[in-house]
Amino acid sequence: MGRTTGRTSADTRQQVVRAAAEVVAERGGSAGLEEIAARAQVTKGGLLYHFRSKESLLHAVAQQLLDDFERDVEAALAHEDDDAGSSGPAPGRLTRAYARATLESAADAERTRRATTLLVHLQTDPAVAAMMQADAERWRERLLADGLDPLVATLAIAAADGICMAPLYGDAPLVEDRERVLAAVLDLTRR
Repeated sequence: MGRTTGRTSADTRQQVVRAAAEVVAERGGSAGLEEIAARAQVTKGGLLYHFRSKESLLHAVAQQLLDDFERDVEAALAHEDDDAGSSGPAPGRLTRAYARATLESAADAERTRRATTLLVHLQTDPAVAAMMQADAERWRERLLADGLDPLVATLAIAAADGICMAPLYGDAPLVEDRERVLAAVLDLTRR
C-alpha cells in the first residue's frame, strides 16, 4: 500500500487525518495506527512519516476540527451585512456569524453525533483537552468583545450551542426550530 500515484504529501496527510477521525469516532481511543493506516490506504510507515506518534495524529485531528469550525464562521462572516457603514464593523457581526455557522451544523444530526463522539474520545488526551479549552476561551473572548452587551452575546452563544447539541439527546423539534431561533438571535444582536 505505497503512496497512491498522483496524491501529494499534503493530500496523504489530510487523508490520514480524515481516516483517524473516522476510526476514533467509531472505536474510541483504542483505535490503532494499523487500523487508521488501512482506512487511509497508506502503510503504517507512511502514516508515521506524517505523524511521529498516535498523539501527534490525534492532535492534528483535533486541530482540523477547530480549523473547520473557524472556516465555517469566516464563511458566515463574509455573508454578514455590515450595517455600520464607514464607522467600522457593526456590533455583533462575529456573534451572528458564529450563530449561523453553529446552527447550520445542527441541520445534520448524524454529523453532530459523529463530531461530538470524536471530541469526547479526543479529549481523553489532556493535551487535546487543553487545546479545546483554549480554543473555547479564545472564542468566548472574541464574542464578548464583539460590541454587544455581554448578556446578549452570552444568550446568542448559548442558544446556538444548545441547539447544535440537541441531536445528542434526540430533541428533533428543537433542531427543526433552528431557523426561527436563528432569526431571533440575529434580531436580538441587532438591537
